[in-house]
This record gives sequence, C-alpha cells and structure tokens, in this order.
Amino acid sequence: MEGISRGVTLGGRYELSRALSSRDDVEQWIATDSTLGREVTITCFAADHPHAAAALDSARRIAGVEDHRLVRVLDVGTDEHVSFVVEEAVHHATSVAALLREDRLPAEEVRRIIGEAASGLETARARGLHHLILTPHHVLRARDGSVQVSGVAIGAALAGRDDDPSAGASRDDVVALVSVAYAGLTGEWPGSDEVPGVPSAERRADGQVTSPAEVVTGVPGDLDTLCRTTLNDDEGPLTPGELARQLSPWSSEQVYGAGGREPGAPGAPAAGPSGNGVRPASGSRPGLSGIKAGTAAGGAAVGAAAVRGPSARATRTTEDDPTMVRTFQEDDATMIGRRPEFDEDATTTYRPGPLPARIDEDDDYEELEPPIPLLNTGREEPDRDSSRLALGIVAGVVVIALVLAFFGLRSIFSGGDDSNNPAGPTLQSGTTSASQPGSSSGRPASGPIAVQSISSFDPEGRGNEKDELARLAIDGNPDTRWRSYIYKNETFGGIKSGAGLILNLGSAKDVRSVQVSISGETTDITVYVSDEKRLSGAKELGKISGTGDQTATASQPVKGQYVIVWITKLSQEQRRAFRDQIAEIKVSS
Repeated sequence: MEGISRGVTLGGRYELSRALSSRDDVEQWIATDSTLGREVTITCFAADHPHAAAALDSARRIAGVEDHRLVRVLDVGTDEHVSFVVEEAVHHATSVAALLREDRLPAEEVRRIIGEAASGLETARARGLHHLILTPHHVLRARDGSVQVSGVAIGAALAGRDDDPSAGASRDDVVALVSVAYAGLTGEWPGSDEVPGVPSAERRADGQVTSPAEVVTGVPGDLDTLCRTTLNDDEGPLTPGELARQLSPWSSEQVYGAGGREPGAPGAPAAGPSGNGVRPASGSRPGLSGIKAGTAAGGAAVGAAAVRGPSARATRTTEDDPTMVRTFQEDDATMIGRRPEFDEDATTTYRPGPLPARIDEDDDYEELEPPIPLLNTGREEPDRDSSRLALGIVAGVVVIALVLAFFGLRSIFSGGDDSNNPAGPTLQSGTTSASQPGSSSGRPASGPIAVQSISSFDPEGRGNEKDELARLAIDGNPDTRWRSYIYKNETFGGIKSGAGLILNLGSAKDVRSVQVSISGETTDITVYVSDEKRLSGAKELGKISGTGDQTATASQPVKGQYVIVWITKLSQEQRRAFRDQIAEIKVSS
C-alpha cells in the first residue's frame, strides 16, 4: 500500500515496525505507541476504500464491548490517505491454525476453545455486532490457556457485510465456530472456501463433509453430532450463545494431550464416536467448570480474514507417531503481536502428553544433616556429664517457676488497693477514661493496612473464582478489576451460596473498615475478618449493598490476619448473565 512502510508514523503516535500480513489492499502491522510506550497491532487500509467508513464505525462500536475473550480495539483514525484501526497486541498467543500445524487438538480442548469463543461472540451479538468471516486464524490461545477472538465486526465491514440481517449473521457465526471445531478435531477445514495453512476436508460423493468420528478416533458423540448436523443438515444452534450452552460445561483450564488419530494408526482405538451420541458425564473429565458459560460474553478486534496472508504448510513427519513434534517453515501471520524472541523460547516446544506434576525447589536449598541428640538415647545408663546437665535444666525450670509465681501472687493481692497506684487511670463502670498525658492509649493509630497477598475465595466451588485476576483488586489501578465467573442468576446459579476474595494482611491486625470499589450494578457483600482462611469462626465486619465505592465499618476494630470479601448476591450484566467486578479493595485500622 502506498505510504505504508517500516518507520512510518500514523496518527502522530503509532510507528510501524513489522509487517504481519497483506491482502486485498489491507495490511496489518506491529507498531509502537510512542505515547504509552507499548506495542500494538494496527490494521491499515486506504481512506478511499469503498467500505472504509463502515469499518471505522464498526471499530468504534466494538471498542465499547468489554469482554476478555475478544481482542480490544484501542483507537481508530485517518492519517491523510490511510485509515487505521489499533488493537492491543496479543503477545504469546497462537491461532488454532498454527496449533494445527503441530497436531490435532484434544477433543475437550476443542470444546473449551470453541465454548469460550462462542461466549465472546454472543456478547458481541447482543450489541448487534457479528464476525461473519471467522476462520481458525481468528481464534487465539495464549500461553496461560485463555482464548480470544480477533476480527469481530471490522473484517466483515471491510468485506461489505456489516448490513447482513442479524439472524442470518448469527447463524453464519455458529457455522464458522463449528467449522473451527471440526478443524480442531480433524486437522482439516470443512468450509467451501480454502483457509491458508489448513488442509481442506474431503467430501463424499453427495457433497457432504465426512463426520469427525469417521476421520479420527476419540471424538465425543455430542461433538460429532454437532458437526454433522450443523455442517451437513443445516440444523443445530442458531446463535453463538445457544452453541455455548450446548457445549457447556467445559474445562476451566487448558486441556493437554494428543488429538485424535487416524483409524488404523498404531495404538488408535476403533473409529466412531466415543459413546452413543452422549457426552461423558462431567465427573469423568477433570477440571470441568460447573458454570453454564454460554449466557454472555463480548469483544473487539480487526478482521484478520481481510488481512491474512498465505502461510507455509506443515512439514509432517512420522504421521502415526503421536509423540513426534511437527515442524513448520514459516511464521504464522495470525500469531499477532508476539515478540521476536518468542520463537526461541523453549516453552513453545510441543509436548503432546499431559504435563507432569512438578515441585520447584529454591536453588539455595540445601538439605541439612539431622542434629546430634542432646542426650544419649536408648537403654544405656546416662554418663555423669549428661546427668549434671539434666539436673541443671530441671533446677533452672523450678527457679523460673518460683519467680513467676511470686510476682503473680503479689499482683493479685496488690491489685485491689488503688492507693498503691495513684498515677494509674481510674476505671468506672461502663466507661473508660482517657489516658494520662504522656501515656499510651493502647489503641493503634488509624490508617491504611498493607495487603500482603490476595486470592480468590471459593470454598463451596472448585476453589478458583478467576484467581488469576485477583491481584487486580489491590494493584492501585481503578481501571483494572477482578471479575467473577458469569452465572445464570444472582445467586450463583444455585450451585453455591457465595464466592469472593480473601486478603492476607501478613499477621493479625486490628481492622476497622474495608472499602470495596464495585463496578457494575448493585451487589450484596459481607466482609469478614478471620485468623484462618475459612468462613467458619470468622467475625463479621459489616455488610455492603450497592455499587461504586462502598465501605463496611465496624463500631470496634476486629482483629485477624485475613479479610474475606464474601459476595452473596451478584450484579446483573444482562439477561441471564450475572457476575461481580471489583476494581479496588482498601483495608484500614
């Protein structure tokens, strides 16, 4: 594109540094935001592009949709003859297309990825926005297992499809999501249009796509049925939300392991779905989330289909060996925003087996010899030195006990005579007099209490209520926040009475007040102070009901090491979608 090259600055702040892809006069670059000193992804197209205005409008609309499953749009603009859309750079994230170069994905990982992506697109759909050009290049998985979707609304606008009817657009997104699921299970793309880097699926004589269970082993019955009915029979879910509900529940963490194998491969079971069209019980899959996550989500991103370029096909070796690492020759353009050193990171090596449990030891750790016993053991008679030492210890203990007893008795008999202590404070019934000048009141000065650590608190669930986001509630930044999972009603879907956060103060402190900054609608919270990480035995500090900055204050300080922010009624985000968001928590004495 004319005027676009390395070193060019757009909008007075975005300096282009590395080209990612180019297609149909639309280019995607990594750029540096000189104002904030961070990397971003920027999509450029001619200002006189026939759909430039629609693309910029779609970018502004999707920027207002907040959902961690979708890549955020940060800025839009036009610089002379070039229009651009700026997104957050998704570091160390790999597209499903790139993952398939190494191997097919485990069936339950496919369920998780598609469920998360569908939830994100459902939130966008609720705002009247759709993807419409979704391929495996748009679905990204980060190192921590989190899933994001790029290209919502903007790519469709550049393709001239932003005015498609909502019902048809929603169904198109469902078909695309199921197609990505098919690709994840089989390694082949079932769509009519080719996808760079992903082989096209074979079709039968009648033009229908072969079901996943006929291609590889180990496909759950419900996933096989979903792919077959959606892609061949034009049936199945009509919206991404319905698809997410049909897939749920799925694992809350990344599922490791090898994908399905071709029938007849060494060690492969017989072909066909794993079950009679019925998915395994949730108890048979470890780490399943009990949350019906298909009720809401959201997003923002630039249409990568309009900007993707061809990528090299995998160099496949030892096809039947599930432990063999497959190599590829060129970088995948959909690995948007990753740093150059990512390729050299040893953690990117593919390991098809489950990760072993590890115990990390400190490099300075050194195992010490057991201490030599102070006294002889066994049945032998003790020697003279040992006997003297033992007698000395006993005598010392007796002397200390006598001294303590003496002072204790003295204080008892002298405590009732006020004349013996004329300078001390006088206690009267029901009141406490002020301290004399120069003496301490015994009450610590009021002020903020430092929080040593924070984690999610979910004693009635799986023990993890978005624990990875807990630190955002004490980072001092009101623009970041901890979020709970999404539930179908305000009472946690009826699966538990509450959840929240637990703050470690490091040691027992006198806590008088706790301020909670709540984002969203009204929520009910009870604040407890405890000496242990549990509600049993905890002392209630106060209750909160509202939104914004809310404070629970006790009439008298409550002492404890842990502060528990216990949510009992969730905030409503939209119809059948409830969750809490806490920006900051401050503890004071």
